[in-house]
Order: sequence, then C-alpha cells, then structure tokens
Amino acid sequence: MTHADPALPQAAQLPAPHQRPRHGQLLGNLASRQQHNLGASLAMLPALAHTDTWLSLAQLQAASLQKLITQQDSWLAQWQGWLHTACQLGQANTVSKLLEQEMNLALRAVQIVGQQAVDLASLQENLEINYGYWASLQTAGSSAPD
Repeated sequence: MTHADPALPQAAQLPAPHQRPRHGQLLGNLASRQQHNLGASLAMLPALAHTDTWLSLAQLQAASLQKLITQQDSWLAQWQGWLHTACQLGQANTVSKLLEQEMNLALRAVQIVGQQAVDLASLQENLEINYGYWASLQTAGSSAPD
C-alpha cells in the first residue's frame, strides 16, 4: 500500500517523513557529545596535576548530586501523593467508580515513572554538556602560561 488507507483511523496512519521521530539524529548527537568529552578528558590530562582542577571537578560533582537529590525529592512527593490516592480507593460507591479510580491510579503511576525517566535522561544530557564545557575550560586553562 503506497498511500494512507482512508478506512484507517487517523491515529493508525504513519506520520509524514518530516514528522517522524529523529532517533538517528538524537543518538548521533549523544555519540558526538561523548566523543567530544572523551577528547576533552584526554586533552586535560596535564591539568590533572593541579589541585584547582580537582577542586572544580568536586564542585561540578556536588552540583550534579544536588540536582539529583532535588529530582528524588520531587519523585518522593509524587509517589506519596499517589499512595495517598491509593489509600482512598475503597470510598467508591459503584463498581464503575471504583474501576475509574483504579485506572486513574494506574495511569498516574505510569505518568510518574515516565516523568522519572525523562528527568533522568535530561539530567544525563545536562551532565554530559556541563562536563564537556568544564573539561574544555580546564584544557584552555592548562595551556595558558603560569
């Protein structure tokens, strides 16, 4: 079949090529970032002899850890809200209301898990970019005369 079947629902049709996910491009960006970070890490080997390099790396790690802790606090609050809602399931008057509440609860759990995955991926990308920038600064700083 070379064209969209008009009998198919709109959601079942494939998106146009310009609307399709850019998985290859996104994975290429990830690989490029990692290659850049590897090169920057190797280039800054001479800078590792300086205590300032280690101190700034510790600051970068502390900032990264703080972001992760903030995310975990948010996730914990979301799961506490979910648990509070789960404890109130028995208050439904009818089977249909109970089923509706259970489905809403299940969907909320999926939403929380999905948001956690997005948050972690975002944090990873942010860390890769921050590390690459930091390593570039260290390399530039180590090549400057003392």
